[in-house]
Amino acid sequence: MNVVRRAGGAWYFVVVIVSAGLFAAVPFAHAANRLRRPALWMWTAIYAAGGITMALIMPSSQDQPATSAGDLRSSIGAIIAIVIMVAACIQLSGIRREAYGLQQPYRPVPQPQPWATDPAVAAALALRARRDEARALVARDPALARDLRIGRPDLPRQYDDGGLVDINTAPAAVIAQCCGLDEVAARQIERARSRHSVPFSSVDELLVFAELDVNAWNVVRDRAVVYA
Repeated sequence: MNVVRRAGGAWYFVVVIVSAGLFAAVPFAHAANRLRRPALWMWTAIYAAGGITMALIMPSSQDQPATSAGDLRSSIGAIIAIVIMVAACIQLSGIRREAYGLQQPYRPVPQPQPWATDPAVAAALALRARRDEARALVARDPALARDLRIGRPDLPRQYDDGGLVDINTAPAAVIAQCCGLDEVAARQIERARSRHSVPFSSVDELLVFAELDVNAWNVVRDRAVVYA
């Protein structure tokens, strides 16, 4: 019984090889019907298209005597047939075992990351989540966000925005402090804002006009916020 069970689905390879790849779609359709997996229906369509293409390219026995064009078609058809047979058999080697229950589908068990339990990491991730929440509030309700003073750590407030700073209204020194920049960068930000006649519409505008060090861009993008 064990030998018979292991032989289950061997006809998949027989169909592919005997038909020279023309009917490679058949075992994929059978497996897709058994496993109810949409990706297998996609592969069924791909191999069906490959079989049709090969049938159209290969010259039939009713064609005129061999010509150079016919030889070329035969060569191309043979290459396509080999590619289809090899690719289909490789894929079906695993699909067959799943379709006939010869092995359970592999489901990787997620491994806990060592850093996930670190309190410092947990705190940093919590602040990032707060920043994302605050940004969403700025985009959804700017008036409320201004009342909560999101992005203004220099003003008295009760709402915790996770460390955001408004690049248009907060003092340049505060922006630099929140983003971990030095005094030179703070002066560059101040000059950029004075030269810019209107408030910045995006963080990237500040990065360009202030000519900040590229190494600081990711930090600024993470901490800066702009009111629409």
